[in-house]
Amino acid sequence: MKKDIFIKVWMTILVVILVSLTIWGVYYVDEINSKISIFGIVAVIVAAFTSVMTVNVNNKRAKEREYELHILREKQKVSGHYYNMFFEIYKNVKNNKKGISKKALDEMVLFKKGLMNWGSEELIRKFIEYEDSISDLEGNSGMIFKEGNKMLKEIRKELGFNDSRSLNILNVILTSEARKELNL
Repeated sequence: MKKDIFIKVWMTILVVILVSLTIWGVYYVDEINSKISIFGIVAVIVAAFTSVMTVNVNNKRAKEREYELHILREKQKVSGHYYNMFFEIYKNVKNNKKGISKKALDEMVLFKKGLMNWGSEELIRKFIEYEDSISDLEGNSGMIFKEGNKMLKEIRKELGFNDSRSLNILNVILTSEARKELNL
């Protein structure tokens, strides 16, 4: 905050000085050589200022890109926990096991921890809806997978991908027989 105020004050002082020099050169200096010298000084100051600001803006943008990349990496790590949980549930359903395994629960806890730090409000809301829906669908593997597909799309959207509504991500992991059996 102090840095922004300092920059604004400095910019104001610089603009006042440059405008004053220009007005002085135009209205109060009579010799042409002196006017040229004054305008040359103003031009040099403007050029130096422009160079400094260009470097400053580029550094700021580089830091912003680095920060955004860091956030994306953290979101990818968090998403990995969801994927691990989802595939563990998929494996249990495929092996006709009831309930959620300890590994899936551990991954869910890690996902929730990461979600609190790195997830957007919308993703957190969607995950709560997802968690409520799969607890109500115990034993209905087709609906669990459909809800999982919605959540996978939300996670991909959080990571910057734009998936169409017709894309069914589960088609990647399910065999053609399983897709037919689950009507996906």
